[in-house]
Amino acid sequence: MSHDKRGRPSDDVDDDACREEGEEPAATETVTVGQALQAVALSPAGGRPVDRADASAVEAAERSATGLGRAVPGGVAAAAQRAKEANEHGDAVTTVRDVLGDAAAVTPGDRAATWVDAEKVAAATGRGGGGMGEVADAVAAAAQINQGSTLEL
Repeated sequence: MSHDKRGRPSDDVDDDACREEGEEPAATETVTVGQALQAVALSPAGGRPVDRADASAVEAAERSATGLGRAVPGGVAAAAQRAKEANEHGDAVTTVRDVLGDAAAVTPGDRAATWVDAEKVAAATGRGGGGMGEVADAVAAAAQINQGSTLEL
């Protein structure tokens, strides 16, 4: 048990005293761009038909996740584009969930989301500021979580 400055027992724990010399705190896992996309699929927005803004945001997210600067043939961006076109022509109704349900598994080279990724996705939707769309909001939330997990302790 530790004691306060007056020598009284304290429930406060001195993390530095508990850690062995040279031992760093355990790293917190990060949220990937693909996981952010998958979160959108699991949200209420997942039941909406894919529209132009969704397809653009998914493409920007995939480009950021892979670092390739282009959409991956057969990837989630291509699926979102096909879904958008089908929905516009009334051929079928393909939802965001249909496209992004397993985005974390099908996004090659998936990496931790950053604020740069969030800004690219927001810009791709053609909207700025708040209310920028569920995909952009999810990538921004992942970036915020990741920023907190990489701060100096």
